Amino acid sequence: MMWHKDKTAGPGRALGFAMACLGAAAAVSGARAADYYDGKTLTVMIASKPGGGTDTTGRLVARFWGTHIPGKPSVIVRNKPLQVLAGNDLHFNTRPDGLTVGVFAGGGSLGPVARKSKSARYDPTEWGIVGSIDRGPSIQIIRKSALARMNDPKAEPIAMGSVSTDRTQDAIAVFGAEYLGWNLKFVLGYPNSNAIYLAYGRGEIDMFGSGTTEILNRFLKQEGAVAVVAQSPRPDFPGIKTFDQLLGAKKPKGDGWRAFQAWTGPSAVDKYFALSPATPKNLTEVLRASFKATTASKDFDKEANNILGGGYAVLSSVETADLIASAVRVSAGALKEIDRLRAKYGLPKVVREASPLVRVKLSEVKREGRRVIFTSEGEKMELSVSGSRSEVMVGGKPASRSALKAGMSCDASWAKNGSRTEARKLHCN
Repeated sequence: MMWHKDKTAGPGRALGFAMACLGAAAAVSGARAADYYDGKTLTVMIASKPGGGTDTTGRLVARFWGTHIPGKPSVIVRNKPLQVLAGNDLHFNTRPDGLTVGVFAGGGSLGPVARKSKSARYDPTEWGIVGSIDRGPSIQIIRKSALARMNDPKAEPIAMGSVSTDRTQDAIAVFGAEYLGWNLKFVLGYPNSNAIYLAYGRGEIDMFGSGTTEILNRFLKQEGAVAVVAQSPRPDFPGIKTFDQLLGAKKPKGDGWRAFQAWTGPSAVDKYFALSPATPKNLTEVLRASFKATTASKDFDKEANNILGGGYAVLSSVETADLIASAVRVSAGALKEIDRLRAKYGLPKVVREASPLVRVKLSEVKREGRRVIFTSEGEKMELSVSGSRSEVMVGGKPASRSALKAGMSCDASWAKNGSRTEARKLHCN
């Protein structure tokens, strides 16, 4: 497998990094695992901000993983703010030395690849897949008091909360609106699932989806929610219709249904663990075996049942890799239909051509980085900066928007998002 050159880096830097990585790979390819990992640190790089389902699952595995790896290395966790940022980082900037494992959500990381978004420069079919954890098929839930507005176009729309707009619950909401007449609007920009749950508690949203048994039980039993539909049958939640059953004769045909399958396909891979391309085979196999041993242990199972609920399942590297490959292959007709529906329901536009970066100097930064002001070609610009959709980097490293300061010089791109102009990239120093 060839190492990839990062097209955004200078040729000298990219070549030097690639040579260093290939050298590291060669050095460890014949090493005994116990000798290699003894005294080292394994980094579990979680592709989300702290608090969401990806973070919870990654930290759960990390807690027990070190004791099942020969040499018993220390294990640390660090978070990346966005799935796509973490994917690009794992593919291009992470040494293939078996010391960094990425943890991703299928919808957030595979959806952009399936839609051929230029922001996703990585190819997950080239990664070393370690395995995955499926917390159970998604169930759409709604506040019981809002249910009467579900099919009343004259009523206030039901607020559907979304993190990435790439998840199964997003597809169900859009296709429910399109083919079943659901009266809804999307509320976007939440950084993770935990933020969605808090938003429900504050009354900001009325609908969301989850596959986690503990979360579903909490909201259905204690938070005044009712189940609308399930992605597929859930034995632990009997009597809930699947979306296919709910659609009945209204189920779309041809590219319409292929679009739904393509949209939900990435979410068929729930939380998966992966290594950068060119990671030596012996180290990949060690981490696969230790992942299997970790998730089969009694200590892990006890905690997983407490945190994820009894509906979770562990998938092997082969099963996970097959699902990933299927998820990122989408027909042209299905892509066109997804684009149409995303535009109709106000979801962020799929960008297949990279926006040009413009060099600007920030004159003002407001609300801890939520808004930035600068002048470009003689025109004063004010951009909103999203915590989940805007790619912010400071000094070449991913950063939160609060790191933006007046006086910084930035390579920036932006686009319209409804009535606002939103930053797509802010690469500053």
